[in-house]
Amino acid sequence: MDDLMGTNVYAAKRLLFARLGVLAGDGQPLAGLQVAYSIPRPAALARECVYGGGVRFTHTDATAERNVLLDEVALVSAYIRIAGDTTATVEDTDARAEVVFAKLAAQLTAWPDLGQALAFAGITQGQGDYDLAPGETLTILGVQVRIESTVTYGGG
Repeated sequence: MDDLMGTNVYAAKRLLFARLGVLAGDGQPLAGLQVAYSIPRPAALARECVYGGGVRFTHTDATAERNVLLDEVALVSAYIRIAGDTTATVEDTDARAEVVFAKLAAQLTAWPDLGQALAFAGITQGQGDYDLAPGETLTILGVQVRIESTVTYGGG
């Protein structure tokens, strides 16, 4: 039973955030950005962070035989969180979120193979919002990252 795949959606999320973690290392394009599989606890949350959220997936038959080999589209939510101090405006934090998103998208586009036969296939949608919280100005840009692979339900 361990050889059944069913879905790659969580592998896609793990590999995506592992890649982003590498890109946030010293000397890398996203250096200084905190990367986390899920939102860090408040005491550990950096001013600039990208973290994972929920996942969704769809399956379509890849062959004439139903449910034998399936093309999977995994949608992984990623949130870019930018917190400025009380002197920052929403326009400031929005602009920084825009820069971080552009760098993130450019790096994934340039290096789409995430490993384990999963591939970055683009950003399908996004939504941003802001908050003027006590002591900070906050922008959060949420995006859906599309990752494609092939799966099977096993059998045969």
